[in-house]
Amino acid sequence: MAIYCTSARGSPWSGRRGISSIRALSRLLLRPLALAGPLLCAAACDVEWGGTSVALIDPAPVPEPSDTTATAVVEAPLPVGPLLYALRSTGSRTVYRVTPVARLIGDSLAPLGLPDDLSRDYRARFDSTFLARGSELVLQSGGRRIGSAVIGGTTAVGDVMCPSVASARVLVLPGETPPTSVFGVPSGLVLQAPGPLVVPQIDDRIRTFGPILAEELLRSEGETRPFLAQRASLTAVAYPGDQRPAMAATYLINDQLGEPPPAEEAVSLFYVARFEPASGYVPVWSEVRRYGDGRGRREVFTWADAILVPEGRVDLVHRHGETGSVLAASPDEGLEGQRRIVWVEGERCASERLLGAVGGGS
Repeated sequence: MAIYCTSARGSPWSGRRGISSIRALSRLLLRPLALAGPLLCAAACDVEWGGTSVALIDPAPVPEPSDTTATAVVEAPLPVGPLLYALRSTGSRTVYRVTPVARLIGDSLAPLGLPDDLSRDYRARFDSTFLARGSELVLQSGGRRIGSAVIGGTTAVGDVMCPSVASARVLVLPGETPPTSVFGVPSGLVLQAPGPLVVPQIDDRIRTFGPILAEELLRSEGETRPFLAQRASLTAVAYPGDQRPAMAATYLINDQLGEPPPAEEAVSLFYVARFEPASGYVPVWSEVRRYGDGRGRREVFTWADAILVPEGRVDLVHRHGETGSVLAASPDEGLEGQRRIVWVEGERCASERLLGAVGGGS
């Protein structure tokens, strides 16, 4: 507690009489502070006295207002479905491993958009939403529905920063054998009834026109040595409504699949050509890459599969790099469309690596 003194010149308390009166008042009112009071007043008041007033003030500090509102924990949002799933056989005819790979948006694909920190809580929410036990997927191959898959709910983590891998039981028509690798979308997204797996055959016409198309495409890209191109892959591809199957081919100059990337300059060509009765095989999608000798990293495309999406069809390819492959996608724009790659799988969470890194229960 503190005592403050002030003076007022010319007041009735001035002079010796005023001092005597003050002392009398002090003895009468401030007897408990007889020792401390005069010393504090003497130290705090003006030298010239003209009267005094006394105030008692609590020296305790006044607490400052504080924000007691707890900081809300913001949860990372889950991807907006539906999602595309990749499945691979475990060696059993019916038990597959499954993992999400992309979001489906109209006739296109987009990354899952996972957070950098895939926390335990986020993984639990993700798995319960997209890998829940009993969830049904529509299996697709070659742009057709071939069966269904039911997720078993048993999950494993192949990489702490990547989606989980679950087990799934595959169901196809009696007598059919599903391919080793297949793709799935949520049930209800494709209303087509399941049918037998159709595997188009490579015929002599495809073998004959393949090299001719390769040379024409390489020359159109300014390649001066198209005669050095060697075919690395050739696949017959089914397109609904076409009289004959399309073909997807990969040609390489100074490179080989499965070998270390070359140090000198190399060229890769990938194309899809559909058959037109009046014109023969017409390229509808092609990709040419030059790499090695300081020209960038290897990039080679090979055919993977085709899937139906809510607004059309998407062709999937494997993009082979320096050490492995990832998936890439291009929407089908028809015979007159300008094809483009709209999505490439992240190398860290490549489904091929994830599905091969963990086991799957039944």
